Amino acid sequence: MIELHVNTERGFEKRSIDEFGEIKSSVIWIDVLNPSEEEIKWLESSVGFENPPREVMGDIEISSKYMEFGDAMGINMSFVIQQREEIIVEPVFFFIKERFFITLRYRDIPTLLIFHSRVNSQKKSYQFAESLFSEILNIEVDRIGDRLEILGRRIRNLRKEIFIDESEEIIKEIAYYDELNMTLRESINEKVRILTHFLKSPLVNAQTKREMKVVLDDLTTLLDFTSFYMEKIDSIQNSLLGLITIRQNEAVKVFTVIATIFLPATLIASIFGMNFKHMPELDWQFGYPYSLFLMVGVTFALLYWVRRKGWL
Repeated sequence: MIELHVNTERGFEKRSIDEFGEIKSSVIWIDVLNPSEEEIKWLESSVGFENPPREVMGDIEISSKYMEFGDAMGINMSFVIQQREEIIVEPVFFFIKERFFITLRYRDIPTLLIFHSRVNSQKKSYQFAESLFSEILNIEVDRIGDRLEILGRRIRNLRKEIFIDESEEIIKEIAYYDELNMTLRESINEKVRILTHFLKSPLVNAQTKREMKVVLDDLTTLLDFTSFYMEKIDSIQNSLLGLITIRQNEAVKVFTVIATIFLPATLIASIFGMNFKHMPELDWQFGYPYSLFLMVGVTFALLYWVRRKGWL
């Protein structure tokens, strides 16, 4: 599906593909969702679009992230979509050529929806197509910052909760936030690498470069936060592991002490339970009460000794 959005003084105005040839001297945002072969061919013939293979969009090499094709540039950037049970990393391909700005995606991206709404509500007008990319990246950086702020608060709460509750849910939540932090860190690193090449391009105007330098500084700051939170999460995991180990040691100690206390009584009962022919205690009148008294006496003596040692 292809949607044409023409940038005017009132924001974006949606146009049909049939009107494409009539649009003059305006920045055009062409949003492409799950394109068909015919739509890709139309983009290639109308705009000179260079379509990357979908399997390449997930590569980490910078050659797959930032490309220049003469007077055009292609940027393959991932967006983090946080859901309740999982964290999704969805790539979006940006193609910028003259006044054309193309976004190729395969699912809804919240950052693009926010961008479209913000431009229309604020009635923004853009002179350069790359300025749209700058605005989208600004929104994504703000969203990453918001996620990290929420993550920081949750980490502080988790540090308190592990001393109260050591349930499976707490462990799953720690693992979830650890994955979120790592995913955001990878996303930030990717954007830093892309911006480094973007700022060197002669195809980008000076105003957009100034804006992107500010974004690059923000990303560097956010990267420091992810390192800090990584250490915090590791500390929480180590604390939780230490608490679990202490609980397990206490349980093992109790069972060990109990087994030790009853071991002498078991030994005495085993001795007197032997049926050898020449055991004098078998014919002794007080053998049974004597063995019971001996077992109880030794057990209480060991119990007293264990308590004095502080093991129970």
